[in-house]
Amino acid sequence: MSSSASPYEISRSEDTCTGSGRELSVGEEHIAALLETAGETALSRVLYSMEVWDAGVEFPEGTTLFGFWKRRVPEPGESKKTPLVSDDEIFDLFEQLGEATEEKQIGFRYLLALMLMRKKKIDLERMVAGDAENPAILKVRQRVKGGGGPVFDVIDPKMDDEAIGEAIEELGQVMNFEQPGV
Repeated sequence: MSSSASPYEISRSEDTCTGSGRELSVGEEHIAALLETAGETALSRVLYSMEVWDAGVEFPEGTTLFGFWKRRVPEPGESKKTPLVSDDEIFDLFEQLGEATEEKQIGFRYLLALMLMRKKKIDLERMVAGDAENPAILKVRQRVKGGGGPVFDVIDPKMDDEAIGEAIEELGQVMNFEQPGV
């Protein structure tokens, strides 16, 4: 799968609030949002200051909110070493996409689940087989201190191993996810 063929390409923005044009300060909390534009395969990653987000954001015509998470502007030089999205932020995005009905969001959530399993943040409890009318479901449990974390259903989008590996690698590179064992 080439990067141009992947439905999970993500273009990155600078640390500037999309709504106000103001440069975000080091350490400042803000919202990172993934926007999907009709007719385009790439998702756009844009940032909003908390003030702009809390006031209500109107997205550009033809775009829809794919997902979002809260983050902070890293220290200078830190962004090259640390992921753009922390494990907690990945989990928040994973939870948020739990009610997704669009194929692209379902696939993205599945990939996030696989990443969270690799990072040992969730465990596969079991898989419920699908049939012609219903997809297979992964039952995953969040790892929490003392055990007994919540269980989540994750729809299997029926991606082959090669597509999954390439999509995870591309997401990892674009969003600076740390890859275990690399």
